[in-house]
Amino acid sequence: MNNDYLYQQIVSLLENKALTNDVVFVNAYDLSPDVPDAALIKTRAIIMNIFFDINAGYAYRFAHELSHILYGDPDAQSVYYFSEYGKRGEELLAHKNAIRMLMSIEMPTTVNGFMEYYHVPSWLEFEVQKTFSSLGVVE
Repeated sequence: MNNDYLYQQIVSLLENKALTNDVVFVNAYDLSPDVPDAALIKTRAIIMNIFFDINAGYAYRFAHELSHILYGDPDAQSVYYFSEYGKRGEELLAHKNAIRMLMSIEMPTTVNGFMEYYHVPSWLEFEVQKTFSSLGVVE
């Protein structure tokens, strides 16, 4: 996980957003690197695998899982596992909402800077650009 001060502040704001919306989260330190993060919809809980070996950054993954609970269809599925390649339905919606959530916390100065900072999967560049533009910023 990124240890710079701003990144830690952003993670704290995401955690506060979870808590104020009655979402419980656990940072798991005892899972193997191949176990993905999970969002349990009905119980409103998120399990973040600290050692999950994936390119996507922790804050982005957390925002993605939180998006499933806050903005997803509660009847679509009961458990979601993070996949950086989920391109349809609820997974794509969670990717889009994670991008918007992070930009609403700290607006980036560039699309590429945002993607690099949060290690957003490269195939989402169009969605990042679209959100960046919709929030009124011109590169």
